[in-house]
Amino acid sequence: MYNETMSKSDRNHTIDILKGIAIILVLITHYEWTAGQRRFVLFPYLINMAIPIFMIITGYVYSASQERSCGSSIEKAYSLKRIFRRIVRYTLPFLVIVIWELLDPKISLSYAPLDVMRWCIDGTVGKGSYYFPVMLQMIFLFPLVYFIIDRKGPKGLWYCLIFNAIYEILAWAYFIGDDTYRLISFRYIFLIASGVYAFKGYKLKLPVGFTMSIAGSSFITILTYYGYETRIFHSAWASTSFLSSMLIIPLMIWVLQNVRISFKPLEILGQASYHIFLVQMVYYLGYYELLGKKISSTAGHLALGCVICLGIGTAFYFAEKPLQNWIQGKIKKA
Repeated sequence: MYNETMSKSDRNHTIDILKGIAIILVLITHYEWTAGQRRFVLFPYLINMAIPIFMIITGYVYSASQERSCGSSIEKAYSLKRIFRRIVRYTLPFLVIVIWELLDPKISLSYAPLDVMRWCIDGTVGKGSYYFPVMLQMIFLFPLVYFIIDRKGPKGLWYCLIFNAIYEILAWAYFIGDDTYRLISFRYIFLIASGVYAFKGYKLKLPVGFTMSIAGSSFITILTYYGYETRIFHSAWASTSFLSSMLIIPLMIWVLQNVRISFKPLEILGQASYHIFLVQMVYYLGYYELLGKKISSTAGHLALGCVICLGIGTAFYFAEKPLQNWIQGKIKKA
């Protein structure tokens, strides 16, 4: 959800629009819908695809940064300065949320030092709290995914698919529980690789793309409407697994390579998507139920919640941006 530094002339407005749409989908999916409502066709095939969309975009944007700054140099990709700058990008706004949650009387937490330490490492609590630790891990994982595709060409995507599948099997065989599984970035290898694949300009042949989409939609269908219980995939995350995500991967690759559009409101939301995401964690943790007591209609409750998260998150982004740029500049000159 975070932007890599780029000039205005280099910015791909389509990416910002996709991120803007995806963050709205995140706000919708985190609403407390009933199981029956979540079976409505838009949920499994569109709304649940928000994080896969973000992961594919991360692979694409990181690839652009990799080629611009590091080329094919592994040493540069893992340079201390580069890693530190990315860690700061994710951590600085995250620390604001940590302080907010610690001080907010509406949020009940354990204040024992070790509990607070683990709580921070785990991404705090709340809707989507796994995202922060996953993205910190991705800083170290991404160059490996990039170099696989950079050196193996189009076949690299399928190598990453195999690696992702092997991880799922190992997670099942080693009895990795949902609480741990959600925090490990390996489950997104294939999605990140798809973003790299798109950036490299590789094309998916029509039969391959069609087969992937059919496989993804079929898996989602049997999960959602036929009561299929997965044997290997973690059931809590099967709907956004690499297999389910095959539904949108071919379309995302095509859009990233061929579509160039601009729509300022969604672009602003896309640029602020990480900050909006952090704000919605606090909202759903401490204010969602409070607002629900005052607004009886589902549509009104959801709409007002979205407006609050989008508005505060965007303001948070613009307020934090000068400090972020100043710190990044200091690191760059160091």
